[in-house]
Amino acid sequence: MKYDFTSIMFRSGHDAIAIDGLGSMPGFAPELPMDGFDAIPMWVADMNFPTVPTIPEAIIARASHPAFGYFNPTPEYYNSIIQWQTSRNGCDPALLTPECIGYENGVIGGVVTALTSFANPGDPILVHSPTYIGFTGSLQNNGFKIVHSPLVKDKDNIWRMDFEDMENKIRKYNIHAVIFCSPHNPCGRVWERWELERAMELYKKIRLCRGFR
Repeated sequence: MKYDFTSIMFRSGHDAIAIDGLGSMPGFAPELPMDGFDAIPMWVADMNFPTVPTIPEAIIARASHPAFGYFNPTPEYYNSIIQWQTSRNGCDPALLTPECIGYENGVIGGVVTALTSFANPGDPILVHSPTYIGFTGSLQNNGFKIVHSPLVKDKDNIWRMDFEDMENKIRKYNIHAVIFCSPHNPCGRVWERWELERAMELYKKIRLCRGFR
């Protein structure tokens, strides 16, 4: 299947906050561009290319039936996740079963659900700053305390994690959960393998120091 990453879509009036929100939400959305300039919707994490055709085709086929009741995730839903994790990340499909997978209809809901497995309202959560407003809002709305570990620029002007600051903050505030975002929102960094490994080594080191295995 050939994907289209070059066509420019007309999105105004089609539920695109990236376009229609400009100038309508002071303090949140940018102002409208000056006359003669086009809107560049880079202020919100939104894909500006067409969705792969099989997805709207499946939605249209389902929507053609007039009844919309409650539902459970289908076997195809779980199988798709298991196949992805198996082919992409080398997971053992015998160990990754449907019982291991929880259904969420959005990233923020998934983040909050995961956090409640490791922390309680009032607990501090480490996030890298600058921080995605979705994380900020969901943490505050669910009673968590935000502890920022600011990203820093290296000699090549690349944003990096400050591992020393992360360790100090985790120890100082007795943090048990961290939001780790890749690509980072909003700086856009896709973390390199060594960065991911060093972060995981740091978390493991602190966990072992606390007596956990």
